[in-house]
Amino acid sequence: MRRSFVPFLAAIAALALVSLGLASCAGGPTAAPAAPAAHEKGPTEKVFEGAGRDESLLGAMNKAKMDAVRKAVIEMIGTANERANSDALADAIYTTKNPNAFVVPDSLKKLRTDRDAKTEQYIYECSVAVRLDAVEATLRANGLLGGERATAKDSSDAAGAESKAKLDASASKVDSAPAASELSAAEQKIIRTYVEHMTWMVYFAENSTMDPFSAKAAVGIANEYLASNTMEAIDLDQIEKLKADKQKVYEAETGESISIVQWIAQKLNADAYIEIDGVVSGEATGKTYYGQANITLKAFEASTGRLLGSAPWNSPKTMSTASSEAARINALQTSVYKAMPVAISQAKANMAATLKDGIAYELVLQKTPDSRLVSAFRKKLLEQEQVKNVRSGSQSAEEARMQVFIVGTVDDLIDVILDVSGKIPGLEGLSLVLQRGKSVTFNSGM
Repeated sequence: MRRSFVPFLAAIAALALVSLGLASCAGGPTAAPAAPAAHEKGPTEKVFEGAGRDESLLGAMNKAKMDAVRKAVIEMIGTANERANSDALADAIYTTKNPNAFVVPDSLKKLRTDRDAKTEQYIYECSVAVRLDAVEATLRANGLLGGERATAKDSSDAAGAESKAKLDASASKVDSAPAASELSAAEQKIIRTYVEHMTWMVYFAENSTMDPFSAKAAVGIANEYLASNTMEAIDLDQIEKLKADKQKVYEAETGESISIVQWIAQKLNADAYIEIDGVVSGEATGKTYYGQANITLKAFEASTGRLLGSAPWNSPKTMSTASSEAARINALQTSVYKAMPVAISQAKANMAATLKDGIAYELVLQKTPDSRLVSAFRKKLLEQEQVKNVRSGSQSAEEARMQVFIVGTVDDLIDVILDVSGKIPGLEGLSLVLQRGKSVTFNSGM
């Protein structure tokens, strides 16, 4: 049996060789093995979550779809490039009247539908498959494809790197400024030190739609982030107490020309403040609770109210078996911890770029019955090399307020004021009454 089986195998092998020979003859010379593809084409669809708000339900739905598309764009070109080309992307993709051109309509899954009682706007959250091929083709056609690639997971790091680059560029800009406004090495060091040691205040936006529980939790998480990164923060209790006790003072002093959040930041000597707003949602399946937070952090300069940075973040769904509150806090913590470094980096970069024109300090002169003397004092201040600018505030016989911009510390400001006052007849008796944060109060002695 074995002897008859071996010739049979040999015959099979011979037939196989003949077949290969015939195939080779029919197709010409034997082709070399195919080289591996240089680039494997990725998936043409990917599911993203999105959120939208609008006066109509359809409008909110379309905005939620485009929010999902925006996340796909960020994954393709990176956070920095998406932000830098926001206007071009708005024209090419984001403001389209046909969102379905970029998504698979049948894949739409509603995650949440709600209506804001205050604004009467619909809130719609969904997951939907985005047509990556359509997005890529549109980006390519508009010259927007290329550059860094970042996923949703590391987009915070990408944005932080972008902001750090911006901070370095700002420092470089200060170093290479024209001779007329060139800063000394000592002044550059002052700016760097100031930016790295700013005092921060975090509060929820004045007209925030967040429920009180989520709003206070978000502020607490943000302060926890600041503390864990050895950054000075103002406690929420201080803010709430000042807001409750000084509401009438705020209205009398400002006429509500600035927001109460900015006013509180000034009173508590914050250099910058961050407002938190957004939507926190939750649901339950049996004894499993889910939470999601879509938030925006906006950073402002306390002295001017100038916007320094903005960082939106939409968390993935978080789960907890403890309670719905725990699930929502988990979602908030994810979003706040991702958005905070982005907002802070942007704020530092913008502060560094503008502080070459001086750090703003508040100067209060008590007992100022002679307006001409106050005017002479202000003009003399402007003549000093360290002083970049002086802005007049309120003035009466009791006191005169002004903002003095210098590239220096508060001690430098005090030295300049005392030096100038000694050169103006009638102000030789000027004396320091109070120094708190970036505010100094002097008595004129008149």
